[in-house]
Amino acid sequence: MINLMFGGNYKVFDGLYLAILSIAKRTHEPLNIYVLTADVTELDKEYKPINEKHIAILNDAIKAENSQSQISLITLGVEFNNWIKSSSNKLNIYTPFAFLRLFADDIDILPEKIIYLDCDTMANGDIKELFDNDISDYEMGVVLDRYGRFFIKHNYFNSGMLLLNLKKIRETQLFKRVREMCVNKKMNFPDQTALNRLCKFKLYLPRRFNEQGDLKKDTVIQHFSKRFTIFPYLHTINIKPWQIEQVHKVRKNFAYDDIYEEYLKNVKGKN
Repeated sequence: MINLMFGGNYKVFDGLYLAILSIAKRTHEPLNIYVLTADVTELDKEYKPINEKHIAILNDAIKAENSQSQISLITLGVEFNNWIKSSSNKLNIYTPFAFLRLFADDIDILPEKIIYLDCDTMANGDIKELFDNDISDYEMGVVLDRYGRFFIKHNYFNSGMLLLNLKKIRETQLFKRVREMCVNKKMNFPDQTALNRLCKFKLYLPRRFNEQGDLKKDTVIQHFSKRFTIFPYLHTINIKPWQIEQVHKVRKNFAYDDIYEEYLKNVKGKN
């Protein structure tokens, strides 16, 4: 089975559905998916967790593609909430749920090798190509950040896709050290910056495993991250997979229309 991990609250469900369904439709092997969530409504009333109803919808979708696929919900509790309260980065441009992945080393049931993906990613190819990369001697497999490699550091990587070796991460205590850094130091891109500074054993993978620009023929994972454009003037574009009209009109991308058809029929406006 191919092991996958996502994280978020109920507001990312549409993106989660699209990401997971796109993977299921384009991957031949069964999927073993873990969804991390937490109840952080003490910080904001909108920070409600993903629930079992959401998981049931996702389960139906993946099993329709492969009956052997499975999905599990993992709800982090007091430890995560206390960590968020103590963090210097609890208020930033991202929600606290971006930090969920940093607790993967403390979750015993997670397999040693697992792909983490942001919920604004879509699969254009078989994800087995990504999973099969050998990271036995590395903490993780990563892809360079589209802009960070020019404006921050030449080897700065994007954390929207991480091929994780949790055995190695536990040995080096990487995530523990990243969590400590996020508590003590205020950063613009908190966990991504901390991972870049502290991860010593990383394998750089081709960009087709985290394509942050326009879709290419060999793209396996497309990441709908914020991008710059100079026409008709310099500005940013932040189009997400569930913004279907803009994906079509602005990004001229029709590769996921089979996913959108099922999404519009079974999910949008109903969850």
